[in-house]
Amino acid sequence: MLNVERIPVMPYLKTLITLFTFSFLLAACSTNDSQREFEREAFTLPDGFTRTNDRGQVVNEQVDPDDWRIGPFFQGLAVVDPAFPNPVLTNGRLSINLQVTGVDAVSGVRVFVFHDLNNFGFLYEDLRTPLPPGLISINLNPLDIARFRENPQGLYRVIVEDFRRNVITYGDIKIE
Repeated sequence: MLNVERIPVMPYLKTLITLFTFSFLLAACSTNDSQREFEREAFTLPDGFTRTNDRGQVVNEQVDPDDWRIGPFFQGLAVVDPAFPNPVLTNGRLSINLQVTGVDAVSGVRVFVFHDLNNFGFLYEDLRTPLPPGLISINLNPLDIARFRENPQGLYRVIVEDFRRNVITYGDIKIE
């Protein structure tokens, strides 16, 4: 008869559980760090913009690589099209299409303009929480985005966040 020694499973199981837990926490910390970095970038002054036509198509390959990215917390849960038209005329309307793709993925939405660290302007709010999956079309008045309605021309940073104050996306708008 073959003499097979039994290997105790418990020490290996404990090690496996510990490694799994540690890797899960490490991944969560990495996502948190990535989201914090994304939000630091969102709260900076505008620099360039993605040019779009009135149908939302990017034109002339003029794309600002920072514009309209999705924050790490919302990867796979939301998609955004670049704001259009961009640039926008003062008497026009600006649209941002946010597609919620996950169930219970986004807890409401707020849109505001970031002028500087001491000056924000509220633009839009959707009170539904969570937002249902599907398209949310956000329409904005360029004069509400401008810091000074009397002289609205300029480049502005628009930020979209959820009700937990996590930045979903951001981008720069040019008003002509």
